[in-house]
Amino acid sequence: MKFSLYLGKYSGIKVFIHWTFSLLLIWILISSMRSGLTMEDTAWTIAFILAIFFCVLLHEFGHALTAKKYGIQTRDIILLPIGGLARLEKLPEDPKQELWVAIAGPLVNIVIFLLLTVAISFVGFDLNQMEDIRLNGQTIWLYLATANLFLAIFNMVPAFPMDGGRVLRALLSIRVPRVRATEIAGGIGQILAIGFVFLGLFYNPILVLIGIFIFLGASAEVTQTKNQSLLHGFKVSDVLMSRFPVISFDAPLSKAIEKLLDGQATHFVVVRDDEPVGTLSREEMIKGLNEADDQILVEKVANLTPLVLEIFMPLEEAMKKMAAENQKVALVYENHHFLGMLDQENISEFIMVKSALINKQQAENIAM
Repeated sequence: MKFSLYLGKYSGIKVFIHWTFSLLLIWILISSMRSGLTMEDTAWTIAFILAIFFCVLLHEFGHALTAKKYGIQTRDIILLPIGGLARLEKLPEDPKQELWVAIAGPLVNIVIFLLLTVAISFVGFDLNQMEDIRLNGQTIWLYLATANLFLAIFNMVPAFPMDGGRVLRALLSIRVPRVRATEIAGGIGQILAIGFVFLGLFYNPILVLIGIFIFLGASAEVTQTKNQSLLHGFKVSDVLMSRFPVISFDAPLSKAIEKLLDGQATHFVVVRDDEPVGTLSREEMIKGLNEADDQILVEKVANLTPLVLEIFMPLEEAMKKMAAENQKVALVYENHHFLGMLDQENISEFIMVKSALINKQQAENIAM
């Protein structure tokens, strides 16, 4: 992943840490120096932060490995200063499966909390005999246990994009359609978000940021779920672009630039002997200009391993596959015969048209 350090992989799932994580450690060092902490105290603070993020990593693996049990792969896990993110290829359609995938992360934190609590009790840790509450080799385990309990509780807040929002949606989906369940869960999440913002204005500004994060996350989840539902029942053939610009693989990039400036198309089909061999995007053209010049051959900057889809593939599945592979366009075939191109922008326009028609129909039904 761009701007991230690869840490390794487990069970086929790659783990990355974003470069901004280093800013968190630098901030801790500067804050410790300003507050007059000793090097030993600073070292224990950093060790505690790293231990928390290791628990966050285990939390994300809880989601990923549970999803894998249901045949859903995880693209990767990335650690950010604000937490972790397991990028699943898709969410389970079965409410019970989604429930287990969502709750698996917080359950990992609960298990860690219980194990640390048992370990602390066995070594005879007495909170009443503590002379101070500074981080050290003894107190770090108490703090880590508390942090895991907090992570589990916070993630179970019934609001998107937290795990609790998905748990609530899964439970509601058992009784009502998924879109309606998402709307209810999203609405509850937005009410909670407004509450966080209100409390934050009087007590803690951090709550304002959390409230905004939850409100936007809930809105995005509802919109995404509605859009996916609008694609249900349609196939790639319904949005196929049979007319599209082409460019020869051995043409200079300047030729593609001319076509780009002469029309509205942002993606081209790259052909060799009239057969499609790849795609060329506006971004790839600009990258080619930055790295070379406009006389570089198209084949040097084009995507020669494009995503290939079948004409009768469900449109919803095609969109998820394009998103999972981070592809804005795909070549469409029927029995190895090239038919055209599928563009994410075309899918978005298709969704807007269908949404407008549904809204009009609902307005007419209300008027009647």
